[in-house]
Amino acid sequence: MKELLLYEKGESETLIPLFLEKIHAGFESPAADYEEERIDLNTYVTKYPHATFYARVVGDCMTGSGIYPDDLLVVDRSLNPTNGDIVVGILDNEFILRSYFKTGTKEYLMPDNVAYQPIAQNPTTHFEIWGVVPHSILDQRRRINARLNRFQQFLR
Repeated sequence: MKELLLYEKGESETLIPLFLEKIHAGFESPAADYEEERIDLNTYVTKYPHATFYARVVGDCMTGSGIYPDDLLVVDRSLNPTNGDIVVGILDNEFILRSYFKTGTKEYLMPDNVAYQPIAQNPTTHFEIWGVVPHSILDQRRRINARLNRFQQFLR
C-alpha cells in the first residue's frame, strides 16, 4: 500500500467564477445569457476547514467509483462514515483509500476494482477510519484517450 499525499485546506485568495445558469447534461438547453458570481471552492467542499485536507491518489483500487491515480480528494475528518462512503483509513500505519461497508456487526474496507480484495475488521486486521471523502477532483483531460476509444466503439 502506498500513502496518500496530504495537503491541509487553506484560505483562498482567489475566487473562481461560478455560472448561475444550470448546465444540462441530458438534453440541449436554449442559448441564454449567463450571469456569474465568485465562489471560494473551499467553502463549497467543507463546513469545517480545520478538519479538512486534500489528498492526491496513488493507486487504482477505486477506479470503479471514478477515482484514478493523481486525482485530488477532499478528506473531511469531521464526518462519520456511513455505509458506502469513500474513506481514508489507516491500516498497518499506512493510509489506504477504500469504501466503508458495514453489514450486521462486520465492518469492511471495500475496493472498487476487482483486482483488490476486501479488508475485514478483525483482531488480526485492525483498521481505523481517518476521514471521509465527500468530493473528488479529477482531470478530465487525462481520461481523453479512454473517452475517445469509447466513442469509436459506440459509433461502430
